[in-house]
Order: sequence, then C-alpha cells, then structure tokens
Amino acid sequence: MSAFLSYLTLFWEYFKIGLFTIGGGYAMLPLVTQIVLRHGWLTEDQLISFIGVAESTPGPFAINLATFVGNTVGMSTGLGVFGGILGSIVATVAVVLPSLVIIIVVTMLFEKFKSSKYVQGALRGIKPVVVGLILSAVVTVGCKVILPQLNFKSINASGFSQFNWISLIVIAAIVPLSLVKVKRKKIHPIFLILLSAVVGIVVFGVFNVQQ
Repeated sequence: MSAFLSYLTLFWEYFKIGLFTIGGGYAMLPLVTQIVLRHGWLTEDQLISFIGVAESTPGPFAINLATFVGNTVGMSTGLGVFGGILGSIVATVAVVLPSLVIIIVVTMLFEKFKSSKYVQGALRGIKPVVVGLILSAVVTVGCKVILPQLNFKSINASGFSQFNWISLIVIAAIVPLSLVKVKRKKIHPIFLILLSAVVGIVVFGVFNVQQ
C-alpha cells in the first residue's frame, strides 16, 4: 500500500469513528478496536498498551489514542519520523472534524429545537446506547488485561489458562481508592495513575514478576 493510500485510509477510518461514535472517548473503543485490528495497524496487546498511555497522558482520551495510532501508521509508511508526525496529524484531525462541524451546527440550531419532543426523545434514546458502548469497552479491556489469552471470537478453555492475578489485585485496590474521600475530596486520578505506574515498575521491572 502506498504512503498516500495509507494516509487516506487512516483519515477515512478515523473520520468514520468521529462521525458515528456518540458518547466520547470510551464509547469509541469498540469501533476503534474493530478498525485498528482489521487493518493490522496494531496487535491487540499493543492497543491495550496504547489505551493505557492515552488515558495516562494529558488531553482528551480519544484524541490521544488517535494521535498514537496515527503515529504508528505513519511510521510504517517508510517516511520515518516525518511520516509518524503526519500520521498523528491526519488521525487527530479526522477524528475531531465531524464533532467540530456537528457541534457548530447544533449550537446554531439548539435554541430553536431544544424544546422539540423529537429532539428530547432522540437524546433519551441515545443515553442507554452510550452506556452500553462504554460497558462494552470496560469488559473488553478488563478481560484482556486479566485474561490475556481470552479471545471473544472463539471462547474456549485455553482462553482461561493464563490469569493475571496481579492486574486483578491492582484493579481491586484502585477502584475503592478512587471512591475514598480525604477532607471531603476524592483522591485525584493523577495520583492513582502514578501509584499504579510505580506498582508496575516495582512488580514487573524490579522484581521481574511474570504475568
């Protein structure tokens, strides 16, 4: 595939993700996973790692993930660092462009249609779909982290042969910590991310514990 066609495909796929995903970054994950794996841009393990990095770095999650994927695709075109930067720009612009256009149009028309029963009905119908998409992403990523061998396309006994108990312990510890309040304020997410990173460095880096 030529470099131009690679960038064109990248733009079109991420434009579709931005156009048809409702509910923000986490609701994008099922569609992003499907497209990225279908094109072979990343392996499933790489995608999970990218999701972790995108969530941990400053900025909107969906845009960060698009930038990372775009950089990987751009680097594969043979154009080196320039190709990676161009890929990041293409994917980021593509995923943002539909939302930008739509929100401008909605802002212009909202005052006129905000009391419409059809608009209100559409919004009520969209809400449960968004929740379902986010739950789908949580289950998919969570199962992949805890059960690395599990394949949802062909679930069998071998998928449960490897159990990442350390990740399960970290999840079980972080979830309650995220709900704890200190002086009436919840613990800041950045602290929890840094804490998890330190645990990962100590467990998997210093002590070289195998998953």
